[in-house]
Parts: sequence; structure tokens; C-alpha cells
Amino acid sequence: MNRNAVFLDLNGTLVLPVKQERLADLYLIPGAAEAVARLTQAGYVCPVVTVQSRIAKGLFSADEFLRWFDGFADTFRREGAELAGPYVCPHRYVEPCACKKPNTLLYEQAAVDLGISLPDSVVIGDSPDDIRAATRLGTRSCLVRTGWGADPEMVAAVEAEATSVAPSIVEAVDWLLSGAARPTHDSPSRRRLSR
Repeated sequence: MNRNAVFLDLNGTLVLPVKQERLADLYLIPGAAEAVARLTQAGYVCPVVTVQSRIAKGLFSADEFLRWFDGFADTFRREGAELAGPYVCPHRYVEPCACKKPNTLLYEQAAVDLGISLPDSVVIGDSPDDIRAATRLGTRSCLVRTGWGADPEMVAAVEAEATSVAPSIVEAVDWLLSGAARPTHDSPSRRRLSR
């Protein structure tokens, strides 16, 4: 099976803040669930790939995060959105590991688990590491200007590498479903979406 996927980052892309002290601090970015529902209806599988270094820091456990994510996914399901995963790196930023973005291990694991065709897929995230992971995977990418992407320096770091830049997940999904994100045989087209 070769399914098309939209790999979704969590903090800064679907929820804020990017660095929460407690899981209860997380709140949904407006329009995120409805945007993912549109992807689900269009036939995309939507794995969530996330770095949760607060697990290593002891602010919450991996089990607590997974329980939180189950409830989070239920909220999305009620909107008609299906999330897969999560695929989680629990390590601190300074710890070397194979699963931390921009490494592609977690994306590749999702591709195997879910029968995903990587060349036909897209990564949506708010950080340079999300975009760099997409480049390493050979997929298209959209940087959203929420979370880390709200910082112009973060955008400048990878703007030329991202296939697109959008104000939020809502406009990123508009871009993808408009057909503008279709791969070409030449270099990927770059499109900037303004607020």
C-alpha cells in the first residue's frame, strides 16, 4: 500500500505553547482540528511526529504524554480528523539520539507502519528542524508561522528550503489541497502565503 501522508508536528503546529510546563497547559491552535479533518477527508494519513524533551526533563512521563495524546486524538476524531501515532522523541535537545529532528527515523518508522509513499507526502511544521527533516526525506514541506515559526529569524533560516510558508496549519492545508503542493519533475515550486 502506498498512501500519501501529511506528517504533522505537534507543538507550535497543532497546539501551543511550544514549551509547556504541564500537559494541561497545551491548547489547540484555532482551526487545527478542522484543517486536519479536511486532510482526512481528502484521503491523507496524518502521522504526528513530535519532540517531547520534557519527558527526559521529568516534567511528565511518556505514559502521561501518551494518555494526553489519546484524549487529544479523540478531540480531533470528533471533528472528523484522524491522527496517527504519535511518533515521539523523548530526549533532551543536547542529548545525541537517532530520533530527534531533523533526523528522519520517526518519519521512516511511520512510513513503514502506515504504508506511506514518502515522495508523495508533505511535512508541515513550525521549526527549521521540521523543514530540514522533510528535505532529508525528499518530501515537500510547509513551514507554519505559529510556534517557533512566529520568529522571523526561524523563517529566514529555512525559507528557501521550504516548499511553502503559511500563516498557520489552516492556510497550509489550503495550499496543499489547492493542488499547488503537487510535486513536479523540476525543483519544487515555492509559494509564500501571507496573512
